[in-house]
Amino acid sequence: MLIVCPSCASRYELDGAKLGTEGRKVRCASCQTLWHVMPEPDLPEVPSAEETQALLNEELQQAAAIEAQVSAVEAEAALAAAAAAPPPPAPDTSDNARPDRKRSGKASGPKSRKVKTARLPAAPVAGAVALVGLALLGLLVWQRDHAVRAAPQLASTFEMLGLPINVRGLKLSAVESGLIDDAGGRFLVVEGDVTNIARGNTPVPSIEVSVKDAAGQVLYSWKTDPPRPALEPSELMRFRARLAAPPAAGQSVQVRFADAGPVAAANVR
Repeated sequence: MLIVCPSCASRYELDGAKLGTEGRKVRCASCQTLWHVMPEPDLPEVPSAEETQALLNEELQQAAAIEAQVSAVEAEAALAAAAAAPPPPAPDTSDNARPDRKRSGKASGPKSRKVKTARLPAAPVAGAVALVGLALLGLLVWQRDHAVRAAPQLASTFEMLGLPINVRGLKLSAVESGLIDDAGGRFLVVEGDVTNIARGNTPVPSIEVSVKDAAGQVLYSWKTDPPRPALEPSELMRFRARLAAPPAAGQSVQVRFADAGPVAAANVR
């Protein structure tokens, strides 16, 4: 496998079988930088254009089926309501209903008649409303990443429900930190992997590193540019950040994409 020094960009060929499952530390022969190299992950193959179109067609068919079910329930509720409504009263053709012109000498005017309003049965209507609500909720959960882009306040709600959210399409993993002492002083070194889990090329923003104390308060934070500005689908790259003279009270490190919030963050002690 090909590895690249994060400091001077020197390239080396390395036998991936020697890394094991947890990886190992390697040192650059040019600049003496020490970093951790992980074995290449077994990433899923990128779907072809035909497979992507087939998945899209299947999702569209599922959406159409849900819409058809909702329309059928609404039509059934309307028919049930119409069947339950009482029929209109038949006109009274008896002699008592005819005006007696001879006795009164006046033509009697039309009698007022009360019109009864039929109420729709509550159960079918409530069932239809509940089914429509469930369909909308399912669509919202299915497309939660798009929903969070439109309404970021929904992110905390999905996290409470245990539903993963990734708006950027990037994943932080294998984050580790350590202190190094050399002739230049003491340095905090933070390393980690960035993986593109989206289906297309994804730009990689700046990476923000924060040092926190035992109470979780941020003592110092800084930003570092990623080794490459963008990643192809399923591509992984290793980043490395250094901080000279780190705070003595630091107990943990948080790594996240700049302005990404808690949606794409990783903590390490």
